[in-house]
Amino acid sequence: MNRYELSARVIGLLEDPLAELGFELLDVRIYQGGGRLTLRVYLDTENGVSADDCARASRTVGMLLEETDLVADAYLIEVTSPGVRRPLRTPAHFRGAVGQDVILKVFAAKGARSLKGRLLEAGDTELVLEPAAAAEQSGAETDAKVLHLKMDEIREANLDPDFDVQALINADRRRRKQDKKQAREQRREQRRRPRKS
Repeated sequence: MNRYELSARVIGLLEDPLAELGFELLDVRIYQGGGRLTLRVYLDTENGVSADDCARASRTVGMLLEETDLVADAYLIEVTSPGVRRPLRTPAHFRGAVGQDVILKVFAAKGARSLKGRLLEAGDTELVLEPAAAAEQSGAETDAKVLHLKMDEIREANLDPDFDVQALINADRRRRKQDKKQAREQRREQRRRPRKS
């Protein structure tokens, strides 16, 4: 069983029990490394996911996996919130991401490949993607500058937000520098004020 098939079986096992605890199971990604599997479980709730939520869900996931013996090899469980690169798995997830940039891992006849672009449409069985670089994206059925992809061809998908990390870091540094300057000025002003005896 490959990691995508195992992921689908783990999702089938976990989805309902986690929903009963108030969690939406977004995806389960499986990675091999260090002599063991890592099962990364992405969860969300209406109010976000706290560390306590992750711990509670991790205990449930661990118990369910132990009971079923679904994963024969040594494994590590990571339970996490979706973050800015939110995983997309269901038609509802994709419909919620229409108009946003995404990155898709697609299974093709020549092997897996990655596609980046803007998600234009999402139905129950098909997606329409405007590729970031249309010249690199040959091989799928194209209509002008869009790709029509079947949902079952997609192995993994994530939001791909466009933001400049360095610009965010620089803005934060400027803000902290300004805060320190204001604090120094306030201390100087307090020292200048005459004390009442």
